[in-house]
Amino acid sequence: MITLHNLSLPTSPALIQGGLQSLSLQLQRGEALWVVGPAESGKTALLDALALRRPVTGSATILNEPLSPHFPARTRQRLRQRIGYIDANPLFMDRLSLADNIALPLELAHFRHAEIQRETEAILQWFGLQDHAQALPTTLSHTTRLRAACARALITHPSLILVDEPALTLCPELQEHLLSTIKDLVQNGATALFAIRTRPPEVSFPEATLTLPYNPPAPTEGEKEEIPPSLFAPLTPMAPTYEGRFS
Repeated sequence: MITLHNLSLPTSPALIQGGLQSLSLQLQRGEALWVVGPAESGKTALLDALALRRPVTGSATILNEPLSPHFPARTRQRLRQRIGYIDANPLFMDRLSLADNIALPLELAHFRHAEIQRETEAILQWFGLQDHAQALPTTLSHTTRLRAACARALITHPSLILVDEPALTLCPELQEHLLSTIKDLVQNGATALFAIRTRPPEVSFPEATLTLPYNPPAPTEGEKEEIPPSLFAPLTPMAPTYEGRFS
């Protein structure tokens, strides 16, 4: 699903000399991971790299697609449609209603109109946004916009889910609802990463944690450096299906 080898991530020079860390990681379908660390430790840079928003150095495979310097634009667009990213400052098209913004990923993926309408109405209700469906994004509070960003990122049932810190810390109710929703998607084969400064002690999902900045001990003489094994045993591959998760 995801393999990173010697991915260069920027970090504060106060955390790592030279301000650059090298990360290797493997994640399979059905796995989820906390990415924890202080400010400027590379958490958002890692999410941006996985979301194909920044250049990827080293060797990388995302959603079973090897990345290269000559990565075709069409392949990049197809991969992005399989990634749901709830970033720190979500952007919306201000001329579109909130419902139309949330439905946009389905429009771009050429879903049928009936499916778009059904899934949009269902996820608006799932995240408690039905009363704001026709509102313009500029008229809404930051918390409501974050809820909308969660709905938009998850409406396509993405294969890879990336969540930056604000959606996990701004509102306890949103955190609980969001983690519960993503847990269900992970159990159905999605992969998820959550970036946060400190893992919430009362939350049991996900179990695995990656701490940044990543500074592993140097291999001893004669020892070959290898990519760390997956955090979990690989799951049995499942045939891709489309089922309404939020209806």
